[in-house]
Amino acid sequence: MGRSTLLLMLAGLICFGAGAYFAPTGERTLGIGLMGVGLVFQVLTLRQMKSARKNRALQRDMTDAG
Repeated sequence: MGRSTLLLMLAGLICFGAGAYFAPTGERTLGIGLMGVGLVFQVLTLRQMKSARKNRALQRDMTDAG
């Protein structure tokens, strides 16, 4: 995993956790917004991981042709 993937993953976890904290403590709108942003970061992380996995498989197929 690359550095950007790890940063997106951490940002998603932190935003979602902060949103889960703020939503029941009175700042409902802010909490829901932060949870939404956290989920977007997690989706971007999964997209990058899927892309890296596909690229790794393509590279393996190119080197195994023989």
